[in-house]
Amino acid sequence: MSHRNRHPLRTAALVAAALLAAGGLAVVLTPTAQATTTTTLTPVDLTTTTGTVGKDQPVSNLATLDLSGKSDRWNRYVELIGRYSGHLTFAAPAGLNAGALASLRVELNYRGPAASTQPWTLRLYRWSSREWVTVGSNAAAPDWGDWKLLAFDAPGRPADYVSAEHQLRLRLESANDNDAADLDYAALQLVGPGSAPATTAPASARPTTAAPTASPRPSGPSAAPTSRKPASTTPGRTPTAAPPPTVRPGNLPAPVACPDCWHPPLRVSWDWVINVVPKAPFRNVDMYDIDGFDASADDVGALTKAGKNVVCYISAGTYEDWRDDAGRFPSALLGSDLDDWEGERYLDIRDVQRPGSVLAQIMTDRIEMCRTKGFDAVEFDNEDGYGNPTGFDLSPDDQLAYNVFLANAAHARGLSAALKNDSDQIAQLLPYYDMALNEECNTERAGCGAYQAFIRAGKPVFNAEYGSSTAFCSADIAAGINGVRFSLKLNGSVFDPCK
Repeated sequence: MSHRNRHPLRTAALVAAALLAAGGLAVVLTPTAQATTTTTLTPVDLTTTTGTVGKDQPVSNLATLDLSGKSDRWNRYVELIGRYSGHLTFAAPAGLNAGALASLRVELNYRGPAASTQPWTLRLYRWSSREWVTVGSNAAAPDWGDWKLLAFDAPGRPADYVSAEHQLRLRLESANDNDAADLDYAALQLVGPGSAPATTAPASARPTTAAPTASPRPSGPSAAPTSRKPASTTPGRTPTAAPPPTVRPGNLPAPVACPDCWHPPLRVSWDWVINVVPKAPFRNVDMYDIDGFDASADDVGALTKAGKNVVCYISAGTYEDWRDDAGRFPSALLGSDLDDWEGERYLDIRDVQRPGSVLAQIMTDRIEMCRTKGFDAVEFDNEDGYGNPTGFDLSPDDQLAYNVFLANAAHARGLSAALKNDSDQIAQLLPYYDMALNEECNTERAGCGAYQAFIRAGKPVFNAEYGSSTAFCSADIAAGINGVRFSLKLNGSVFDPCK
């Protein structure tokens, strides 16, 4: 069930370049006849939608250009494995005048297969037209030769690649699962008027740590293709197998740890108001679940200041034609209409298993919206499309892959994840989610018993009932479920908590 509301640098005196490096940002002041700047950005985040990343290889490994020849130091690069699709996020300084930029260059220190074995494509996201623009590939790279610094100039206006929040995104994609690619360095060069791209500043050495040993490769005819990468010179390193192109229950990605996420206790008083934005004075509850699009950062801040934890409601399984990002959904992803919910259609959630998934990007951007507004958690509505007439042949495995993707994407951004309905897959999804929210499990044939798995794991369960009485409360209280009777409109008009 879905709920929503319709609704001037002084440079004349410079005699040498000055380098400032902090938080993925370096600004080089170049002595020329007029004021010019080269801003070098290194990535602050890596989001993977398909394939895997080498174990214990953080995105910070890409901040320094420090590998050459055939050096294979596991703790200094990032390995992208198999049929891979993901993007790097770069954060430009808030004071950057994007409209004054003269050029944008992509730099990537690459070692891996030749394009004839595994083609890799680099694309920048053009925010002005909401599309990924191809800027380069691994065509000039040798087959597992020396590290090679690839450089590509972005076509068109540099400002078009900078979002209103000063973000830039670089997508990395492989065309098959034949091999894996290693990246030592990734950077974007933002060049001011009249300046040419600056040479990358020398990198400082990083401490060396022991390389981890990869998990054993599966054997037999179903084993993933073996990487053609030469044997590592680092002690203890073994080649990593590329995963199959689709996710299945026995091969789901590991849960993304989120030690700094909000982990609610079992007993939490709560209110669910998503058809209006709640205003002070607020109800005396611990948690508010509100619409992620309609609520502003100020609205979330007011609730937080009042001592509430705030959950961001978004629909992950349906298209809603009134949302700000509705124009980003390709028609091929839109399925059947939802009964009784005008302007809402099911989504083909299988898209997240495909290279360059548009749906994965849209949902990642929605989760990022929740984070930037200050929410503590995300409620993903419509996570049970496989059991509904969506217009697509969705399997339980497809739903598992999608729901795991959503929870991991939230945790990667410091947000807790709330499982919405989908009680039949609780056993598989429990490790990924921090809480569960169900609608009217007391009136369903299966009842609320499946949610005891969450409670035994120390994770709270929230139940919303829409009937005319609170007769269900005795069952919820006995089961340790946080039950509340609401109006189906979820507009704050009915609030009857179980006590």
